[in-house]
Amino acid sequence: DSDGANPRAAFVLSGGILYGTASSGGDSGDGTIFAVNTTGTGFTVVHAFTGGDGASPVAGLILSGNTLYGTASGGGGSGSGTVFKVNTDGSGFTNLYSFTALVLNVNADGANPQAGLILSGNTLYGTTAGGGTNGTGTVFALNTNGTGFTTLHTFNFTTDGGDPYAGLILSGNTLYGTARDGGTNGYGTVFA
Repeated sequence: DSDGANPRAAFVLSGGILYGTASSGGDSGDGTIFAVNTTGTGFTVVHAFTGGDGASPVAGLILSGNTLYGTASGGGGSGSGTVFKVNTDGSGFTNLYSFTALVLNVNADGANPQAGLILSGNTLYGTTAGGGTNGTGTVFALNTNGTGFTTLHTFNFTTDGGDPYAGLILSGNTLYGTARDGGTNGYGTVFA
C-alpha cells in the first residue's frame, strides 16, 4: 500500500484539505503523511517514512502556517521514535528529534510517543508512552527548530502514573494530561 494503511488519528484541516497520518504502509511500510481534499479527491502522499526518519506515526498532526508537526512512535536513530516537521507540499521534511535508545526499557528522554504535539509560541510539547528514567514515559518540550529538547517530567508510575498515551493541553503556564496506568490506585492519573 504505497499510499499508507491503518490510519489511527484525527485529521487537521486547512482550507479544504485534510492532513493525516497512516501508521503503516507507504513505500517502506513505515507509514505516511497524506493529504486529501474534503471532497475525497486529490489524495497525495506528503511524506513516506523510511524508518530512519521515523516509523509508525499513530498520532495526529498539528499545523502552523504551512508546516505540519508530528510524532512517530518508532524508528529514528535508535528505534525509539521521532518528532518531525514537514511543509504541507511535502518539502522540507526535518527530523527535529530522535529519542535515544532504551536500555532495559529506560533512557533519559522517553520513547515511543503515541500522542500528538501542542504548540505554544515556538515550543512544542508532547508525551512519550515509554522510556524515561523509570521506563514509564515522559513529558517533553522542544523548540520548533529542533533545539532545546528538555525532559519536563519523568513518570514514576506508583504515585504520578505512567504510560501517557494522550496529548496535552496548555492553560497559562500549566500543562494538563492523563497517564493511562499507575497512580495510587493503579488505574491511571490526571496530572498538571
